[in-house]
Amino acid sequence: MKNIVYETKVLSSHYSSNRVSWDQFYPSEKRLLESIDLSSDGSVLDIGCGCGGLGLALKERFSLTRYTGVDINSEAVKEGKQLNPSASLFCGDILDLTDAELSNRLFDTVISLSCIDYNIRFSDMLDVAWRHVAPGGRFVATFRLSLEEGINDINLSYQHINFHNLQEGEIAPYVVLNFQELIQLLKKFDPSEIKASGYWGPPAGSAITPYKLVCFAAFSISKKLTSDDAQIVYDLDLPPEFIASLEK
Repeated sequence: MKNIVYETKVLSSHYSSNRVSWDQFYPSEKRLLESIDLSSDGSVLDIGCGCGGLGLALKERFSLTRYTGVDINSEAVKEGKQLNPSASLFCGDILDLTDAELSNRLFDTVISLSCIDYNIRFSDMLDVAWRHVAPGGRFVATFRLSLEEGINDINLSYQHINFHNLQEGEIAPYVVLNFQELIQLLKKFDPSEIKASGYWGPPAGSAITPYKLVCFAAFSISKKLTSDDAQIVYDLDLPPEFIASLEK
């Protein structure tokens, strides 16, 4: 099954004025991005870029200008090209663009905020994102976590695309991951380091999901420069029950 191509203009309308400056991003996202020392001359690929506002925020905070964005919503990309004309923005599914416009391109940092866990082909997108990370680079992404069984079924857990906590409009998968299963997924990439910052919170009012609380977490996964047998370094600023589960 393919990822959903969203047609709504709600996304372009919202992201043309929201999440376009550094102070509009979540504390967990800012804390994590500041911790990985983004270089002003580094290159960034933003998967699920919306209108490219992250590129403007990274330029504001880190003087970073080598920004490439991908979004499946054509209206958002169209708006983004006007909002952030210095960015390189592509419209399409990253799974398709990886074999076309972005073929063989590597980036110092690949970022996907509030995107991968809104897609049907979650695992495939995770693999493709990692494929675009240059050796020594990082993959930064946000996930919804639970200590209970995870769910990736749009029939059972989904969110309406609107920003008013209403249960109306197009729907997207609302993927929630079991924390231990996510760690095992990330360990398969053989990273040198896994960082995370997150907190408990209720799902948005526009979401239909069996979970009453989820942990909203931002992760950074570092790619080794060369293959070695070094142990993964963990730096996890997560609720204590997650840390305890990892130590079992």
